[in-house]
Amino acid sequence: MGLYSLSALGADAAQLERFADSHWARLELLPAEPGPTIGAHAWKTRLGQRDAINAYRAFFTQAIARHGRNATLRKDLPDLLPGIGSGGFHALIRTGYGVRFGDDREVADGLAYWATAFVPLGPLGSIGAERDPRALLESVRATPALAGRDLPGHLITGKMKAAAELPEFQAKIDALAPDDNTLAALAATTVRIYADSDDFTALHAVTGTHAFRLLQPFIAPPELGLRYFWQAVLAAYVSVGAPRVVDPPASDVPDWNESLGRARASLDEHKIKLVDVAHEQGAFYADPLYRRAAALRVKLIQSG
Repeated sequence: MGLYSLSALGADAAQLERFADSHWARLELLPAEPGPTIGAHAWKTRLGQRDAINAYRAFFTQAIARHGRNATLRKDLPDLLPGIGSGGFHALIRTGYGVRFGDDREVADGLAYWATAFVPLGPLGSIGAERDPRALLESVRATPALAGRDLPGHLITGKMKAAAELPEFQAKIDALAPDDNTLAALAATTVRIYADSDDFTALHAVTGTHAFRLLQPFIAPPELGLRYFWQAVLAAYVSVGAPRVVDPPASDVPDWNESLGRARASLDEHKIKLVDVAHEQGAFYADPLYRRAAALRVKLIQSG
């Protein structure tokens, strides 16, 4: 993903090779054993089993070869939606990269990662009437049982799971009535949280929102995808203490060229990916706060 983002940012061959060389030794080898067999009619029975990574890679690779990338995504994404935040949104993000750059192998690997890292956050209830995600986040911040919590759990996903298990959490999930403006509202909200805090979990909510936008055309019904994505975003929000959602100034921020240059020269994959995604999302939504988010990540400005 870092290499794809570097290429999108205009990195030259030397910068790409330098990044690859610095990360090669950190890559984790796939298991030597093939793992359990996964069939087309029972592939969901192995969700969440990390030892099935090779089997899921083979399953999704074969499905894409047989039916095509788009048809595979339309068929299988709905069953993966309950775990849309799995791996701290990384499974969603990696699948999105595969779609964005037209790489079927990356799509298969992203789906396999999604399947093996699968952590559902609970069932959905009836749809409520609130149209504004930001208003719901403000109501969460005003709820003592949900705000300012120091939650248990390992890494981002573990804390998100702990947040989703709070008794008061479900009502906030079901309160949202998604519509055609929901994703844009979530994009605006997540970038504002990140641009004010430089929080690592919020960073993944920003890049996860971008990935969801790329995968949304393959999700039917669309409101189901939005509700599960909202569930994951809200779990992430509660897991970091339900911070304030403000509109930090977009003025006096260095121009894009400075952030892009720093990202191209970086070996930090999160800096590279955030700047790339911010550049894409800022153009798509015409939101100047993405330029601030990029400058913040590469330390051209400070948070707060």
